[in-house]
Formats: sequence, structure tokens, C-alpha cells
Amino acid sequence: MAVEDARRAARRLARLRAPLCRIVRDVAEGIARARVRLRPGDVRRKAIGDFVTSLDLRGERQLRRALQQLLPEAGFLGEETPSRELDRELVWVVDPIDGTSNFSRGLPQFAVSVALLRHGQPVLAAVHCAPEQALYSAVLGGGAARGRRKLITGPARFDDGAMVGCQWFRGQQQLAFLAALQSTGARIRTLGSTVVQMIDVVSGRLDANVQEQGRLWDFAASGLIATEAGLEFTDWRGRPVFPVAALDSGHTATIAAPRNVHRRIRALLAGFCEVVGD
Repeated sequence: MAVEDARRAARRLARLRAPLCRIVRDVAEGIARARVRLRPGDVRRKAIGDFVTSLDLRGERQLRRALQQLLPEAGFLGEETPSRELDRELVWVVDPIDGTSNFSRGLPQFAVSVALLRHGQPVLAAVHCAPEQALYSAVLGGGAARGRRKLITGPARFDDGAMVGCQWFRGQQQLAFLAALQSTGARIRTLGSTVVQMIDVVSGRLDANVQEQGRLWDFAASGLIATEAGLEFTDWRGRPVFPVAALDSGHTATIAAPRNVHRRIRALLAGFCEVVGD
């Protein structure tokens, strides 16, 4: 019975993949069209260095309605609006615009991100990555794809030709871990969107992504896409990020990279785990 239940759940997820991708694409395209009408008064500061636009709010409301219709029994956790029924077996986790500051200033690095979690484990994900106007998706155990093309990430480099995405707490002064990452000659890139940087690792444009900070809506969808594409996705101690213990927990320091690079980055960051509270 348990095996049959698992198979039935897997078939259901596979059927949800296409409609979820359509929902994410439609919302992303609407947000992109509306950006030309964005005015300074449409941007509001939530906290130091943290902003929200009227289009973040509109996009999250649109996603919330469409996802509730797609799967009425699921709870909802979004970055911009109140959560709902996080104790459900299934919960949608949404970031309507990851990279809001980029988006509001006309920079291309932003993404729309949606994941479905079962008991803290992402099982379905879709991401619209604005810089390349591409739709990425994944199903737990069913692989990752860019559009219809299956994604498998191979080994990467970690030498003087490597590029590593990084993000850290705003105003953070304890940045010695960056020097450690650069000790092999690797170059650091901060693009202002966790989702975009994670997808860049999946696509091979970056060799790794290291986050000192990040909330669940930042990495739920891109984390599943990364692992289904063959990447390692862990905290700085090397422990798997998923399943998460609590959906409303704080920041998590993470590493996403092919296994050969992940192993080396973990070794370099071993002395900094206490600094990030990992």
C-alpha cells in the first residue's frame, strides 16, 4: 500500500508540473510588461536594504489565487503576504520577484519562484528566470528541465578561472569567508538574486553559489532544481538543506555546487560555520 501511495503521489506531481509552469510563466510575463509603468512611489522599504514594489504584491496575490485553484488543500507561504495553514502536508512557497531591487532599478537579474513542499521537502518547482526569459522546473525524483530539455550538471572548476556566486548579510563586516573562497583565484559574483545565481550554477554559467543568508522562499524552488540537476545543496557544514525543520525559520547559509567543487568549498568554509550560526 505504501509503495502504491508513493507511485500515485508521483503521478500527481508529474501532472501538476505543466499547469504550474504555465501559472509561473503567465505571472512572470505580466510582471515584466508592467515594469515599464513602475514609478518611484511604487517602491517601499520593508527593512534596511530590503524593498517591495506594488508588482511584488500583485504578483504574489495572482500566484496565491492560481495555486489555490490548482491545489486547494495546500497551505501557502509567500515573502510578501501573510502565510496560511503552514501545518498542512502540502504548502506552496512563493517569491513573486526574487531580486526586487534589481527589478525596480531596471536590472535584468530577477526571477519568479514557486515550490510545493511536502512535510518540508520540495517536491515540485518552477522558476521563470528573467535574464534569459527561460522556465526551469523540477519534480522530486523526476529530474530538472529548462523548458522541455532535461538538465544534468557536470563537474565544474574551482581555480583561477572559476566564478562563484555569493551573497551575504547587508552591512556585514565579517567577510573573511570571501577571502577564503578567493584563495584559489576564484572570482566572486554578486548578482542580487539568489534564484538567478542558483540557476546560473545549474546552467554552468557559475561554478558554485555560496549564501551567507537566504530564506526558504529564496531557495525552495531553485534548491530542488539544483539537486534534481545533480548538484549538491547543503548548509556550510555539509548537511542537506531539505527537508527543512520549520517553514517559517530564519536565514540559512548554503552551498550549491557540483560535487567536486562542493567538497573543496566546504573545506574552505569549515572555520566560518560558527560565524553564520550554522
